Amino acid sequence: MKSIVENISEIAGQRIRYLLHGDTGIHNFVFNEHSLVGVIDPSPMIGPVLYDFTYAFCSSPDDLDQETLFSTFSFLNHEPLERSSLIEEVLFQLYCRIGICIQHHPHDLQSYLKAWDYWKTQISNNS
Repeated sequence: MKSIVENISEIAGQRIRYLLHGDTGIHNFVFNEHSLVGVIDPSPMIGPVLYDFTYAFCSSPDDLDQETLFSTFSFLNHEPLERSSLIEEVLFQLYCRIGICIQHHPHDLQSYLKAWDYWKTQISNNS
């Protein structure tokens, strides 16, 4: 994790920074009739858009796979990014999510640990 964080920090310093929501967990998205109508409970911060995106992606243990990641990422208006860098960002968010999960959502821990193992293999496959 140390080398991933160092790499993310180096790349993040080169990215444009935005005002972010800061807590894009799925529980903060409001839907009406299958349409997104709002995002609530912000924790404002400054950073790259990728932070909110990967936070949202990792906020539920459901569908934490490459197909979901890359298909949703294609809809994001984003700066050019290597696949391996996006995977590192996901690993960072998963690492953080596991810590949060232990305290707030212990019933999801096994699913997140399974996702952690999956994404660790993806980083070596995409290096």
